[in-house]
Amino acid sequence: MKLNILGTEYRVITKALKDCDGECDAIRKRIVIHDMSDYTKEQRSFRRKEVLRHEIVHAFLAESGLQADTSKARAWAMNEEMVDWIARQGPKIFQTFREADAM
Repeated sequence: MKLNILGTEYRVITKALKDCDGECDAIRKRIVIHDMSDYTKEQRSFRRKEVLRHEIVHAFLAESGLQADTSKARAWAMNEEMVDWIARQGPKIFQTFREADAM
């Protein structure tokens, strides 16, 4: 799969990962998602989407120039909790945008 992240093409690759469920490589312009083989069949689809959203947020922050230089905020753009919040709440925010005709 290929994604357009602010005009930059990122490849999405699925493979077995040992220490995490996903990673965003802004240098190679790729998002790697764990194959989820260690999850139950019922958990795989949900977890894959959750991880993919998280890594897409990392890619957007990187392509916005926020990955390396985050000023005095101590790398806020790489903070996993902040990225998780955006990834988890994004679908709800976008649904509210649609309901408000704000897209």
